[in-house]
Amino acid sequence: MVKRARVIGNTALIGVICGSLLWLRREDIPAHLDALVLGISGGAIYGGLYWRYLFYRIARKGRRFARNRIFVHYLSLFELLLAAATWSLYLLLALALLLLAAVLLDLFSGHGWSILIGSFGMAATLALGSGIIRYEQRHGALYYQYDSRSWLGGEGLLYQEGRAIQPLTPKGKIIINGELWHAVALNGDPIEAGKKVEVIARKGLTLYVDSLS
Repeated sequence: MVKRARVIGNTALIGVICGSLLWLRREDIPAHLDALVLGISGGAIYGGLYWRYLFYRIARKGRRFARNRIFVHYLSLFELLLAAATWSLYLLLALALLLLAAVLLDLFSGHGWSILIGSFGMAATLALGSGIIRYEQRHGALYYQYDSRSWLGGEGLLYQEGRAIQPLTPKGKIIINGELWHAVALNGDPIEAGKKVEVIARKGLTLYVDSLS
């Protein structure tokens, strides 16, 4: 099974980080109400626009299995940072120094940059989270999932179409991309020979499929 993560979980984590930043600067908020208002306004607009962007990337909305997927290369910000470190340790070090410089500048300059950033992140999280929750109430849980379509091996077959060459009751065989695979009908219902099937999951040398017709 290709790894996945709940979209609302990632969103909530960002909200916790930004909320913690605001909590740390809570005593300074009255002196920086302009930064707070600007952050909330900008964050609400950004969160709404980003939800619109994500909504149009949702795949498999009407499917019986593996519905509501947003295909990505990284499941979290931490994975992206890890990939950056793998690609170039100097890049990660530069980003860390830049972040440290921003924190020190905020602490000693007397400006409310952290309040602006925290309120922006919180407002964006609330706007994005409300869109996700409304969607999930109607269509079910929404997931980020690795985009495995270019992967080699069985995971690269995920969501590809094949054809049953013998009845699946529920076990049988299918052909996909010219290769013969052992397959199991995922819901247990028999699938007639010749029917189109879609790969939903893989375990070892066995593909778990659903009928497309």
